[in-house]
Amino acid sequence: MPFAEINDITMHYHDEGSGTPVVLVTGFSGDTSFFKALIPDLVDEGYRVITFDNRGAGLTAYPMEKGIKAQMFVDDLKALVDYLKLGKAHYLGWSMGAHIMQEYAVQFPERLLSLTLISAYAYRPARSSYFMNGICDCAIGGGSPEYISMMTNAFCFTEDFFSGLEAKGRKLRSLEGLNPHGLKLQMNALDEFDTREKVKDIKAPTLSIHGLSDIMVEPKLGDYISDRIPDCRVMRIENVGHIIKPSLYSEQFLEHIRAHDLD
Repeated sequence: MPFAEINDITMHYHDEGSGTPVVLVTGFSGDTSFFKALIPDLVDEGYRVITFDNRGAGLTAYPMEKGIKAQMFVDDLKALVDYLKLGKAHYLGWSMGAHIMQEYAVQFPERLLSLTLISAYAYRPARSSYFMNGICDCAIGGGSPEYISMMTNAFCFTEDFFSGLEAKGRKLRSLEGLNPHGLKLQMNALDEFDTREKVKDIKAPTLSIHGLSDIMVEPKLGDYISDRIPDCRVMRIENVGHIIKPSLYSEQFLEHIRAHDLD
């Protein structure tokens, strides 16, 4: 398992394939396994794929006593890209990762070949912030960290998804080994995010993907972004919540990045 000593952290990352780089940026509580269903398609198409654990989650070690600020996520991404000497790359961000990518795209436009934003928001929805801070606080107070995953899943998937599992006699697996203190620090950073005055300055060719049954981040918040990014392509998917299976968008994503590959 490779690690990069960057900034003040030891970042866990995966680097697979060869060719033009594609950097996948995950969201709250996510780790390098989040995009595991998308990576093989990209590698098979001749791309080099980088995933990593943001500070506060996964195997990345960081100084917890310093807290986490929103800009730290952006600076960590830049440092990893420099460490790996990637040059220009395609970037995809999901949820919190999509917010990190909005800031990154505004601050470092010369680094992007293309941008894809999935389940994105320009500022943290108040209901989701209330709910997610609450479950983190409960876990810090002594509740099982497993419930952070369970309750987040309840907001990320649709009724049809859960009823389909019930019909098959299955239950959705909860993430194990979550650190509620690290996730609370991620939430502190999430609550700082606000790109409402910045998204218009994103210059990279952008694809916006959102599930129309998303209750964690309502589709109108994705539309707020796509309406303000010049020439933004839009993909909206019926009966899908906050977490979107890569099989539902991989073809469109590949089409988007191929159109903006290096010559």
